[in-house]
Formats: sequence, C-alpha cells, structure tokens
Amino acid sequence: MMSSHTQQPLYRDFLSLYGLFLLCYTVIHLKFEWNFWMLDDFAIFAKYAQGDDPLTHLAIAKKVYFTKATWMILLVWLCALRVPFRRALAASFLVYAVELLLLFPFNIYNGLNLLLAGGFALQEVLMYRDARRGG
Repeated sequence: MMSSHTQQPLYRDFLSLYGLFLLCYTVIHLKFEWNFWMLDDFAIFAKYAQGDDPLTHLAIAKKVYFTKATWMILLVWLCALRVPFRRALAASFLVYAVELLLLFPFNIYNGLNLLLAGGFALQEVLMYRDARRGG
C-alpha cells in the first residue's frame, strides 16, 4: 500500500517525525487515561504545571483544555480548507506547542513538545518544497 502523501511504502511514513509524533501522542495519552481512570490520579495535569490544591488543579485543567481545543479547532479547519492532513497536523501541533510555552512555566514536557512540533513542521515544509520541485 502506498501513501498518497509521499509515494513511499506506508511503513516509511512511520520512520519520520510524523511516526515519532504518533508514538509519543499515543503513549502519553494512554498513560494519561490510565492514571485518571484506573489509578484515580487527579493530578494528571502536573506535566503542565504544579498545583497544591483542587482549585489550582482546576485552573491548570482549564488552560490545558483551551490548548487542546484550539489545537483541534485549527486542525479541523485546516483539513476543511483542504490542507493535507499531515501538514495540518504539523501546523496545528506547532501552535499547540507555542501555546503551552505561553500559558505554562517552561518544563521538559513543554520543551520536548516544541522540539517535536518544530521538527515535524520543518519536515512537512521540506517535503512540500521537494514535492513542488518534482522530487
């Protein structure tokens, strides 16, 4: 099966920053859901910022929800405007990563998000450029 985006075997798509994004996103969110639903860990937003009481946790959760919502709204609209999915995902994820830096104290999670988002977006730009050049 060939990917229409790169005209390479499908497995090659996963040996890229797109594949790394998919792996990281899946592992982080499975761990998040497991901790919340199975372990009753209500400090699940600690990777964004630290809180000492329920109201602080709620304030952090509101900001997290905002960043996730704007990411998804942007992704949906870019796709609706016929931007190819991977390009739309890279662009919207980059916006999300910047929002994290603007709304939360800098930490390793936010820094790694920005690094992955920047690399993913750059890879998509370079792939687009190469496709426009014909090779």
